[in-house]
Amino acid sequence: MEEKTNNSSQNQDKRIAMFTPHADPLAQLGSQESGGQNIYIRSLATELDKRGWSIDIFTRWDEPHKKSVSLMGKRSRVIRLKGGPAKYVPKNQLFDHFEELYSNFLNVIDHQNPYSLFHGHYWDGGWMAIKACRQFSKPFVENFHSIGMIRFKTKEKYLKNQNERIFIEKRTALEKEIIDRSSIIISLSETEKNDLHSLYEAPLEKITVIPGGVNLKQFTKIAKEKAREKLNINKDNFIILYVGRLEWRKGIGTLITAIKLLKSEVPNLEILIVGGKIYGRQKNFSDFKEYQRLLKKTEEEGVKEIVHFKGRIDHVQLPLFYSVADVFVVPSYYEPFGLVALEANASQVSVIASRVGGLQTTIKDGETGLLFEPRNCLDLKEKILKLYTSKDLAEKITKNAYENVKKNYSWTNIADKIDQIYKSLINRNKQ
Repeated sequence: MEEKTNNSSQNQDKRIAMFTPHADPLAQLGSQESGGQNIYIRSLATELDKRGWSIDIFTRWDEPHKKSVSLMGKRSRVIRLKGGPAKYVPKNQLFDHFEELYSNFLNVIDHQNPYSLFHGHYWDGGWMAIKACRQFSKPFVENFHSIGMIRFKTKEKYLKNQNERIFIEKRTALEKEIIDRSSIIISLSETEKNDLHSLYEAPLEKITVIPGGVNLKQFTKIAKEKAREKLNINKDNFIILYVGRLEWRKGIGTLITAIKLLKSEVPNLEILIVGGKIYGRQKNFSDFKEYQRLLKKTEEEGVKEIVHFKGRIDHVQLPLFYSVADVFVVPSYYEPFGLVALEANASQVSVIASRVGGLQTTIKDGETGLLFEPRNCLDLKEKILKLYTSKDLAEKITKNAYENVKKNYSWTNIADKIDQIYKSLINRNKQ
């Protein structure tokens, strides 16, 4: 059974419940449905904990070996709720487990709410926050992280796939209810804010833009020669790096085709694809299926010998991988924010990203990186070649990006803003 909370030992005004059913903040990163949202929640909660907030993060129990409760910081915890089988369940199947998750949340708190505010993440966390908000009459903050309508429009445009229409309609209806019920929406970018307003008629005054951040202590420059030596990578190769999930919308196929166009013009070319639980007995089925598709594509394009799939790596190793790269590419078809671009900026590697979503905010074209048209492999090839042939341009955008990320994307500044939102909503709710 899940551990009961201690209602009397902490100041309720500083207690927050976060809901994130599919994204355990302590999960191993780089596998299916484990990435930027997990990092965001973990980093935010860690910073808020330093400011005296006690954060209980409720997620779904998705692996039997995990503890029901894990401490995180001095005051905060990750609490795993039973909801369906203790294994990975795709997000589009989570609706079937919502009621069980919420019932077990009530069991954990013994049906006596100790929290002064609820914070939902994504549409699944938003569903739980709505229920708690209704039952206990407390403020409700929402982070969408991704928007159903945009995701579906992207799939329609690139995959012509209608199989998810029923799920998307259900998700979209829930997202509209979340918008209506929430006290405030924290949007990761101006693009997302505009999409929420134009597609969902979300009131602009309800949305505040606060971007995600990057851990500047973890992501820092490591000498390229030293990093390559540690990872056993040829010091003379021109390295292009991708970091992220193995998923259709991440655009890895576009990168592979661009490499085919590029390889005759760039000697000693090597591409590293980091992410995906694709090796060993515990590999993820969805990750492995996409890996097989991409591997076949490297064979078809004649680049199999220079494209290396590294699979999931420990998060602590990421700075090493960023530091070996000459160029970091984010080829997504849809990207609400693009945390990995900031990590690369902090690690002082040149970034090329597709002109979509939040990437258009985090990357200023020609100043802090280069943007290319999504799914345009020729445009991507030309942008990579531009950095390959111009060290001055590469150095300029890398320097500018590093200064930008230090100034605007530290978790200290971001947590300060959310700290003020919490205090304002809690004080208003008392009146």
